[in-house]
Amino acid sequence: MKLKKYENKELRKSKIISFVFCSLCIILLILFVYQSYGRYQDKVTFKLINGKLKMSSGSGDIEFAFYNGDKTLTTMPTKNNEEGLVFIKAECTNDAVIEWSSKNWAPTVYNLTKTKTSCSLYFGSKTEKICTSAGEESGSCYLARKSDNDKTNFAYDDTDDANLRYIGATPNNYVLFNCEKDVEPSKETCETWRIIGVMNNITEVSEDELQTETTGTHIKIIRDKFETNYSWDSSALSINTGYGVNEWSTSAIEKVLNNEYLNKQVGDNKCYKDYKEALETCPTWAEVGIKENTRTMIANIKWNTGTFETNNSNEWLAKTTYEAERSSHNGKEGCQASGGSSCNDKVDRTTTWIGKVGLMYPSDYGYAVGGDVREICLEKTMIQYKNDNCMTNDWLYVSGSDQWTMTPVPHSSNAFDVFYTSLRGGISSSHDNAAYAIRPTVYLKSNVKIVDGSGESGDPFILEL
Repeated sequence: MKLKKYENKELRKSKIISFVFCSLCIILLILFVYQSYGRYQDKVTFKLINGKLKMSSGSGDIEFAFYNGDKTLTTMPTKNNEEGLVFIKAECTNDAVIEWSSKNWAPTVYNLTKTKTSCSLYFGSKTEKICTSAGEESGSCYLARKSDNDKTNFAYDDTDDANLRYIGATPNNYVLFNCEKDVEPSKETCETWRIIGVMNNITEVSEDELQTETTGTHIKIIRDKFETNYSWDSSALSINTGYGVNEWSTSAIEKVLNNEYLNKQVGDNKCYKDYKEALETCPTWAEVGIKENTRTMIANIKWNTGTFETNNSNEWLAKTTYEAERSSHNGKEGCQASGGSSCNDKVDRTTTWIGKVGLMYPSDYGYAVGGDVREICLEKTMIQYKNDNCMTNDWLYVSGSDQWTMTPVPHSSNAFDVFYTSLRGGISSSHDNAAYAIRPTVYLKSNVKIVDGSGESGDPFILEL
């Protein structure tokens, strides 16, 4: 049978037009679904901040939604916003991962393997940040909740990390630590330490061969007292004129604290009390070291050991010092080119160090100031803390005692200066062979809890892992 041709040309034309129209509708519908894939229902919540997502397989929009708790925000909160919001967490489609920079106040997206990726960025209170990252049952969260109604003992610092710190002359930050095993914690069976604060964006490193890094929130504590004074470092006369080397990872006191002291054992590391490796008698580490049951509470941390680019005391404010501690500058840059006898060590310089026992930072001292003078003091360089009652409103100040920090000082003519807190009340620098107080400082594991106590001197906090 022979098929007949369309006799009605108008009908044929109409059917062709209908077919083309239906095909276009289907194509447009498919495109609409594709374009909408990965987007949120309420499109006004989006603000496109990264434009097109370029990949080897194509490109597509990456979009962000912003939230304050359950409340949708039309734009991303600005840095240092009036509401005091800080970044809490991020969730993305297509298995993408957000890394947030507090310093730059911006996200970086990783693992972009598909187009049409959407990310939700959640912001909230500083207390919420601590409780979310550390866990509701942690000691960090306990202190953050406590700080909501206590502005005398606590204050958030003005750094990008928004750390919660104990402040003032006599805050209730006492804690029992290094306790006897299987004995009721008390002042007789434990040592008294004090809480510096709840620190955010701290990098913990696993102790296995993978050395996995995890960023989180940790309580930082410092020993209330220590037995005697020691040199930060010392050296033979042929090395830096005998005054030591201002590199924390190789310093004499780092070796002692993270071997003999941490492991409660006798060892080969020496205690110094002068230049040219003049020796001091070490304590009996088996008696005063960290006990095994307490050791399990201490986190293995990547500490910051950076410093300023140059030795300019006008820059030594708490905030600028905090930033310098996290910089890429080290304690030898200033004299690197001189090559003189005070800068001739061959030690490689680092700006981070992985370990368990360190010392306070200069910025810890700076941010511990409280009382009515807090705002005044934070606008001063820390060398001026001897004025305006700054030191008398700073609990880390110890009358009649110089105390080492773990931060090197860059100098144009030597490589052996280190920051310390002066008995006169300010931050200063000294040759690291000087004998100053050593106060061990550690970060607790993030799952350590506060199970009892008020933090007062007569009723210290009690910890539990």
